[in-house]
Amino acid sequence: MEYRVIERFKDLQDNDRIYEVGDVYQGPKSKKRIAELSGDENKIGKPLIEKVNEKSDKKPDKKASE
Repeated sequence: MEYRVIERFKDLQDNDRIYEVGDVYQGPKSKKRIAELSGDENKIGKPLIEKVNEKSDKKPDKKASE
């Protein structure tokens, strides 16, 4: 699962790494940590990351009109 940074922050649990908006989150990915960073239960008080929806390479099937 990949998470994208939506608010600049310093990750205190990842050697004080600075994450900029648009970065891929590389830090600890426990359920608790992801919930903390994607919700408002953190020191900044707002979501800092969001889950990236994986896009499918498949194109919609078109039915041939015959």
